[in-house]
Amino acid sequence: MDKLKILILNSSAIYGGGEFFCLQLARELYNEGYGIIVGSNNKSLLYQKCSEAGINTEHINFPDKGTKGLGENIKTVRELIKNYNIDIVHSNTNYDRTTGAFAVRGTKAKHVTSLHSLESVQHNITHYIRNKFLTHHFIADGNRIKDLIIKQDNIPESKISVVHNGINPDEMKRDNELRIKVRNEFGISDGEILIGNVGRLVEFKGQKYLLSAFKIISEKYNNAKLIITGDGELMNSLKEYSNALGLNDRVIFTGFRDDLNAVYSAFDIYAHTSVEGGGELFPFSILYAMAQSLPVVAARVGDIPQMVIDSRMGYLVDEKSPFQISNRCMDLINDREKSITLGKNGYIFLEQNFTLKKMTSEIEKIYEKTLVNT
Repeated sequence: MDKLKILILNSSAIYGGGEFFCLQLARELYNEGYGIIVGSNNKSLLYQKCSEAGINTEHINFPDKGTKGLGENIKTVRELIKNYNIDIVHSNTNYDRTTGAFAVRGTKAKHVTSLHSLESVQHNITHYIRNKFLTHHFIADGNRIKDLIIKQDNIPESKISVVHNGINPDEMKRDNELRIKVRNEFGISDGEILIGNVGRLVEFKGQKYLLSAFKIISEKYNNAKLIITGDGELMNSLKEYSNALGLNDRVIFTGFRDDLNAVYSAFDIYAHTSVEGGGELFPFSILYAMAQSLPVVAARVGDIPQMVIDSRMGYLVDEKSPFQISNRCMDLINDREKSITLGKNGYIFLEQNFTLKKMTSEIEKIYEKTLVNT
C-alpha cells in the first residue's frame, strides 16, 4: 500500500510550539516515507527550517494577521491538493484551519486539524460551518482543550482525539561543553545557580510572576541568576520591571534563541509560570527541560499537571504565586540530591509518555481512521 500524501499547513508568522510541532511531524513522517508537503509563508522560520530539512515546502501567502486573502489561499491549497494528490490536509492555526477546511470541499482529501492552545475554535458562522461540516477530525494536544471544545463549541467527542506533544530526547541531550559556552557568553560562573525560563514574552506566559519570585530568591541566594529566553511584546516592560526590582545584574533576557539545546544545558532549574486564560496547554518548553533531566517548577494550568507529576519530577504551584514559585525553587537549591532525582524521574516519564515516535504513531492512526470512516 502506498504511503499517504499529507499537506501540513501553518499560517503563523512566529516560530513557537505549534510551528515546532509541524517541523517535527513533517520530518518524522518524511523519514517514514510519507509524501509530505508543508504549506506556509516563505518569510516564516518554519518554511526555512522545513526547506533546510529537505521537505517539499510550498509558499502560501498567509497574512501576518487578520483574514486578508482567504479566498485566494483556499484556491492555492485546493491546487496543491490536486497537484500532489493529497490524502490529508493537516491544519494547525485558526487561519489555516479555515483555509484547509474549505479547500478540501469537492476533493478526495480529508481535513484534520491540531489544537495547540486552550482556546475556543468557534467564534462565528464560518467557524461553525468549518467545524461541523468540513473538519473530519480534531487532534487535541491535551484533555483540557478536548473538554472545552465539547462543552463550548459543541463538537462531538467522537471527532476528537487527544495526542500529547512529544519530542526526540536524543536531540535535547544535556551537553557540558554547550553549558560552559552559554554560561561564559552571559558571565555565569560554574558555581552560580541558574534558573531558566523559555517562552514568548506575552501576558499568559507569566514571566512577571517569575521575576517577583526571583526577587525573593535573590535576597537569600547571592549566587542565583535567572535567564529568560524568548521574544515578544512584553520585552521592554519585563526589563523595566526587573530593573525596578533591583535585579538588572541578576536577570538576563536573551531574546529569541534557536540553540535551545545549549540554552537548556546551562540551566540548573527550569521554571514555567504561565497563567490561565491565555491558551497555555501542553508546552514543549517543559518537555525540553525533562529531556535534559532538569527539575521543573511549573504553574498548575492547562494540561501541565499531566506533564509534571507533583513531587515526583518537580513541583506544581498555583498561578500568579511568587511565594510558592520562590519556595519551590529554593527547595531545589537547598537539596541538590533531590533536585537530581526529580530531574531523572522527569526524563524517564518523558521517555515513557511524550516521545516524537509515540506522538507520530498516534497521528498516523488518526489519518488512516479518518480516511476509512468519512
